[in-house]
Amino acid sequence: MSIFSPRLAYGLALLVVIGFFAGGCAPAVPSQPSTPITTTAPLAYTATDAFGILVTLAQPPQRIISLGPSATEMVYALGIFDRLVAVTTADDYPSEVSKLEKVGSIDNPSLEKILALQPDLVLAVFGNPMTLVENLRKQGVPVFGLNPQTVPEVLIDLRELGDLTGTRPQADQLLAGIEEKMDSLRQKVATATATLPTVYLETWPQEPFYTFGRGTFGDDLVALAGGTNIANAIEEAYPALATEYIFFEDPQTIVLLYPPQAGSAGPKGREGWSQVTAVTTDRILQAADPNVYLRPGPRIVQALDELARFLHPEWFVTP
Repeated sequence: MSIFSPRLAYGLALLVVIGFFAGGCAPAVPSQPSTPITTTAPLAYTATDAFGILVTLAQPPQRIISLGPSATEMVYALGIFDRLVAVTTADDYPSEVSKLEKVGSIDNPSLEKILALQPDLVLAVFGNPMTLVENLRKQGVPVFGLNPQTVPEVLIDLRELGDLTGTRPQADQLLAGIEEKMDSLRQKVATATATLPTVYLETWPQEPFYTFGRGTFGDDLVALAGGTNIANAIEEAYPALATEYIFFEDPQTIVLLYPPQAGSAGPKGREGWSQVTAVTTDRILQAADPNVYLRPGPRIVQALDELARFLHPEWFVTP
């Protein structure tokens, strides 16, 4: 049983998808603030994790193990990548993770390897076994669970992780940049005169076609970028769509959240898909780095920028 079992089915599917993305590259999120930041050290470092558990450390952790790519990217963005001592086999960003010790896969990390590295903080993510988390806590190892399911929750987790690692000023500076980008897009959406285009986020290249439902991370990205998610009416977080549903919704834009498939024409080559507006108008976006859409972390600004520029190039024309 994973630590976030209600979404296990889609999580396991995404583990397969993540396997496609090893080695993907994208412009780096600044790992250090542009100017030195000083602050008075608190008596303890505390934060509340996704379990609702208050985690308290007497001092900032110096030996961190991350059990998932999204957590690793948060650590990197906060400027404390040098404190990471190990990650999972799914981690591929930043490129420096290739030099770190691997403790196993997301769904099967090695308890023995983790304990041998003597971490003073382990970052758990969706998909990690609950038994592993429990065993680590029994051994006295602090575990902080991360499970952001929406864009606002990504910001909350970054702030909480900043508190726990003694990098709250860096977190605040990072969050200010992200929020500035989102505020700018919100203003553009609010003043848009045309109907917002409908968008289909495709995370899997064959039927059933997995996507993001209402109130999810991907749904938030589409709305912020000035689109309407065709699966927004589906309350299930990560629904599998039948071809008939996609045809009925007739998306004006399709975004492919997986690497190009060798020998495949994508949606254009699928039987019957020539009737879909996004196909007939060639409004298909192959994400430069699908991970920035699939991993709820600090690189959301890259996803937002790419998607907004594709949906609304007129917003980015310099007078």
